[in-house]
Amino acid sequence: MSNFTETWRTFIALPLPADWQCALAAVIGQLSQAAPEGMRRGMRWTAPGNIHLTLRFLGDTDPAAVPEIMARLRQARPGSAAPELSLCGLGTFPAGREARVIWAGLAGDLERLAELRCAAESVAVSLGWPAERRPFRPHLTLGRRRDGASDGARRAVARALAAAKIPPASVWRPDVVRLYRSVLTAQGPIYTSLGEVKI
Repeated sequence: MSNFTETWRTFIALPLPADWQCALAAVIGQLSQAAPEGMRRGMRWTAPGNIHLTLRFLGDTDPAAVPEIMARLRQARPGSAAPELSLCGLGTFPAGREARVIWAGLAGDLERLAELRCAAESVAVSLGWPAERRPFRPHLTLGRRRDGASDGARRAVARALAAAKIPPASVWRPDVVRLYRSVLTAQGPIYTSLGEVKI
């Protein structure tokens, strides 16, 4: 008899409002159109409907743990009001020509946003995940550079980013925190909500 137990790839995140998804879809369109074909082949763009604000990536998760994760998220939610956030600028991780991730930034009540992140972190640690050592840098991932992208593709990324503009979008006050399951496919990840908690 096999002792193999299926695990799910999960993360805790804030889903974006529709107008933010539209604004970011326009940015992705600008970036992909402003760059030569080599850049388009060198980048893997995020489907606008999949863009989210990650609070805590969990990774391998026993499906049986989902109810307990949700229960602890309800207990851990901060008592302060939800943050008011706006889209603010584009950037890369890391900065410079070795950039691998293109992102859109956020401005506004970042301290309140950090409280939501701390709540998600406390849930993860309480359930046995190791503490996250990297600092929280809130961002919305728009695309990732494919392995083997040429120097020309990297230069095209920098030029396209310098020229791109983020269309106007509403001030966003997140109203739910969600636990997502991520299934990786050749066409890109498929995200499924496993539950949500009102903020």
